[in-house]
Amino acid sequence: MRNNDKARSFSHGTAGNALRPRGSRLQTVSLACAIACLAAAGGAAVPAAHAQSGTAQAAWAASRSLNLPAQPLGQALNALARTWGVAVAADAGLVQGRMAPALQGPLTLNEALGKALAGSGLEAVPEGAAITVQRVGNHTRALGEVRVTAQAQQEATEGTGSYAASHVSLGKGQDLRETPQSISVVTRQRIEDQALASVGEVMQQTTGVTVNYAGAGGLGGMATSFLSRGFEIGNVQIDGASVDAFSQQLFDPNLAMYDSVQIVRGANGLFSGNGEPGGAINLVRKRPTAQRQILGAVGIGSWSRRQAELDVAGPLNEAGTLRGRAVLAHTGKDFFYRGADAQDSLLYGILEADVGSASRVTVGASHGKLQTTPWREGIPRAPNGDDLKLPRSTALMAGWSHYDKSATELFAQWDQQIAGDWKLKAQVNLQKVDSDARLASLTGTVDPATGLGANWTGFSNDFRSGKRGIDVHASGPFSLLGRRHKLLVGADWTRVRDDQDTFYSEMATPASLTNVYGFDPGRIPAATSERKTRSYPGYGATQKAVYGRANLSLTDQLTAIVGGRYAGYAYDTPYINYTATGGIRSSGREHYSESGIFTPYAGLVYDLGPQWTAYGSVTEIHKSQANMLAGPLPGKPLDPIRGRSVELGMKGELADGKLNTAFALYRIERTGQAARDPGYPETDVGDLGLSCCYVAQGKIVSQGVDMEVSGQLARGWQLFAGYTYNHNRNKTDPAQLVYSSITPKHLFKLWSTYQLPGELSPWTLGGGVTLQSATYVSGTVNRYNPATGKYDGAALPFRFTQAGYAVWNASVQYRINRHWSASLNLNNLFDKTYYKAVGSIHGGNWYGEPRSALLMLRGSF
Repeated sequence: MRNNDKARSFSHGTAGNALRPRGSRLQTVSLACAIACLAAAGGAAVPAAHAQSGTAQAAWAASRSLNLPAQPLGQALNALARTWGVAVAADAGLVQGRMAPALQGPLTLNEALGKALAGSGLEAVPEGAAITVQRVGNHTRALGEVRVTAQAQQEATEGTGSYAASHVSLGKGQDLRETPQSISVVTRQRIEDQALASVGEVMQQTTGVTVNYAGAGGLGGMATSFLSRGFEIGNVQIDGASVDAFSQQLFDPNLAMYDSVQIVRGANGLFSGNGEPGGAINLVRKRPTAQRQILGAVGIGSWSRRQAELDVAGPLNEAGTLRGRAVLAHTGKDFFYRGADAQDSLLYGILEADVGSASRVTVGASHGKLQTTPWREGIPRAPNGDDLKLPRSTALMAGWSHYDKSATELFAQWDQQIAGDWKLKAQVNLQKVDSDARLASLTGTVDPATGLGANWTGFSNDFRSGKRGIDVHASGPFSLLGRRHKLLVGADWTRVRDDQDTFYSEMATPASLTNVYGFDPGRIPAATSERKTRSYPGYGATQKAVYGRANLSLTDQLTAIVGGRYAGYAYDTPYINYTATGGIRSSGREHYSESGIFTPYAGLVYDLGPQWTAYGSVTEIHKSQANMLAGPLPGKPLDPIRGRSVELGMKGELADGKLNTAFALYRIERTGQAARDPGYPETDVGDLGLSCCYVAQGKIVSQGVDMEVSGQLARGWQLFAGYTYNHNRNKTDPAQLVYSSITPKHLFKLWSTYQLPGELSPWTLGGGVTLQSATYVSGTVNRYNPATGKYDGAALPFRFTQAGYAVWNASVQYRINRHWSASLNLNNLFDKTYYKAVGSIHGGNWYGEPRSALLMLRGSF
């Protein structure tokens, strides 16, 4: 197995102050005098040694067996220069105070330099007979294709210009090739190239992910849930720590504060805990950079879209041991349907400090504010299921509706380098959310002859949420039976406490204003009264667990990965129901807990060579249903739903890590869904809100193929392409053979950019497509009855289908000069009319966005 230990120094991000002139402090790490030269302050340039034979490029891929301890970076570079017989030139100020990790085993010079510089913000570039160590991206002239970049060794993708990533913090930090599961990374470069503004938009562009816009909680056609392989992706992590495993509120944060988005498909119970076997999302925060930078962007687009962003980062003291970053972003837009709009603002700040040579402390905060006039319910249908063919600009909502939300987050992280290449990391996340919703929409079947029939439905509530999470883990190598292995052990704790009040609003609206043909949201009068109907004071859940994972090196090529999570959960939901006059009508409490839940994890990874890896894995996740009791009375908590994912695949890391490929066959079995036990009467148990009796039954099977390619195909040519085939079935319900009919069998997503050569190099062209097969929802409707002139005839089954479709997008970018660039993105280039979500006869049908344009101007200094 390749030695992929990722011990890093604690100077994170792009390195140092502005590069000084080459003749001022350039020191040459040569065969004899590297240590003295690198330690010198302000000395004159030392001539490069000429003892080496051939060029640096000739030595670049040569392999040597190393056994170097962790040591100052200057000493490590000297040792590498001695071993390969080449000159390595570096500015003394760049390497001073930095540490290099231990370098052991067979490595090429390329690999050794990459590991030595990992996390430092420095890169090694072969130039003729020597190798120059410099800041990432600081190229004074055109360089050859062969090069190693330090940032490729960590999860940060900013500044790489690439669609490929090699390292993820999802799963507590690991290489993509070392992880026996399907993982996609949407990098910062791709986010900017496609002008993606939210997590929902990112998921639309992610391999194998279906975005659901229907169902309760949808606001303005925004994403309500994400599905992978037919199951919901219900767990969210930030920088590898779980933060959102229980929240029922809409999750779609502003992307301006994130470097990239990582998505694992399949069961992920080792680090996610409770949930469905669809996968997990990990958001990677932007970090301070050691080099000062100012990034700015402004944009205008269709439907009055306007956005602005300012991102400032860099060192805050002369030594560069204290670094900071601040992001300010604002987006305002109207929706393509009448009467709906949104304003989204964000302020994000983070500080990072090196404490000594082995510790790093990070603290930060963010505050976001969302103000919207949204439409919640979507387009209805005729009583017999016919499409009403309403214009895409239709919005059946009250123009006075609003949904306002503020979200504040505080976080801290401590990284500690321990003896023996071990690392300790502790993370704390605190989140607070407040929202206020007063919404009114038309819902219900509509007579296509008159446009009438839909009725007003409202959703009004005040919601407050507090989340706290702690994650502590240690990782490092150990030796056993003459081989070197890796171990990770840790514990996490998450607590969510919410409270909310729901209200009922009285509306007096003339029937003429409910006609869906020519409907005008601005004409709807405001609600005449409002009363509280129900409260949920202090409800929520607590999760705690210990976990571990061991990467056992069985041979030089074969690694076994075994692990598990031992967890417990507690849920508590008190509620109060109110009368029409405001008195308490009833109250109760639903409380249940579950402990001793073990979730195993196992995988095998086999290196087929320096570029290809084969793997197999068995992963699990569970979903608690302890609030449902198994007979006989008084009952005992039902066992959790289990989701098990089996996956076989291959991963490739080509072109010196610039291009990633992945192929996987998968099968997921979800078992144990609660069903009413006919042997016992339905019974409420005590005052805990539990009911009896149920049995665990049901089996859902989902299987298929995943394929993905991401990265650089050739100089200036970036590509992302992902294809998924999924076949899912409900094995126990004859009435619902397909478990998730909104998951397409075939789903293909492509995006690519190409920088034109020669004199046209300032221009970059981009294009892509989302192509999917048909999806549908099914149920029953009533046939038209000629005798009554109404749709009250016999019931008949329906299947509302959205046929397969393709949505094409395009972009053009122009590099004005070294500081400024402009881009134009065109989405739905051919103005395809389609439903991005198919619902029921009552609502939940959402059109996809018509053709739109966004013009952006970006600056970097």
